[in-house]
Amino acid sequence: MHTIYLTDNGLQLKKKSNRILVKKDGKTLDEIQILDLKRVLIFGNNQVSTELMRHLASKGIEVAFLSSRGRFKFRIVPETSKNIYLRMAQHERYRDQSFRVRFSKTLIKAKLKNQRNFLVRYQRNQPETNLKNSIESLKKYRSRIEQIKTIEQIMGLEGIGSRVYFEAYGKLLLGGFEFSKREYYPPPDPVNALLSFGYMLLFNELSSLLEASGFDVFLGFLHSTKYGRASLATDMMEEFRSPIADRLVIYLINKGAVKLSHFTPKEKKGVRMNEVARKTFLANYEKFMTASFVDVKSRKRKNYRQIIKETVFDLERTLLNNTDYTPYVFYS
Repeated sequence: MHTIYLTDNGLQLKKKSNRILVKKDGKTLDEIQILDLKRVLIFGNNQVSTELMRHLASKGIEVAFLSSRGRFKFRIVPETSKNIYLRMAQHERYRDQSFRVRFSKTLIKAKLKNQRNFLVRYQRNQPETNLKNSIESLKKYRSRIEQIKTIEQIMGLEGIGSRVYFEAYGKLLLGGFEFSKREYYPPPDPVNALLSFGYMLLFNELSSLLEASGFDVFLGFLHSTKYGRASLATDMMEEFRSPIADRLVIYLINKGAVKLSHFTPKEKKGVRMNEVARKTFLANYEKFMTASFVDVKSRKRKNYRQIIKETVFDLERTLLNNTDYTPYVFYS
């Protein structure tokens, strides 16, 4: 077991030997073994005992708190890594503008390639949907990256590519779901709500792993420094958005696991997913992250959690040795 998700409201979580005791209204609902646990995600209004939090921290287990709608609130993490040399190297690379531009180009080239490969794969599954122009455009934008000189220009080209990609993405959806462009908070439609939820889960995993490895998660290279934003985690998400979150969302929709009836309008603006959609998403996300497959690059069986961990290790080597970073590429 890597992660547990607690989505109910009014839970009381306590320590019982080496287990998490889950109670509600005085009744015991579950007892969860802590032995192989990596992280706990708690949605809604619940109570966690000090004794349990202390025990989880001593085992290196992170606890993240989210709203009942899935919006990230805060995390309780174990002691920060003592790897001061990594943080020194990270700050030194940040001051090197040529490194930042080179690193940013690598990330966005990988993102555009992964988006293109995603469309190529799903074009085969739905040959009646013509995505040829979008696929060619993403290839063209990727080739332009090398001629760009600034991070602002890189981000501009990434934005253009993403608009093309998401327009094509909407054409692949079944079950009456409609989607034309990516919009953030609040999500105006079910597809945006699902994408945001998936990106939040991915962001939380990356933030946790980067922090545990000793990085300064607030200092990114592609995304600008902003008070309270874990810019490095946002950087590292770019290469994984389409291979993980986007694929999972389209799988859930096209297989009928989530339906339009699972979403309701919010009071003022946007939509929210109901408990059925949230639990369905979380269960499938966990399966998706832990299912092994043959990685094309290494020819070895891996899962996405292993791949993410390897990319974080590669980032550490990149910063310490001032070498080129190798991103994850999703093959079509």
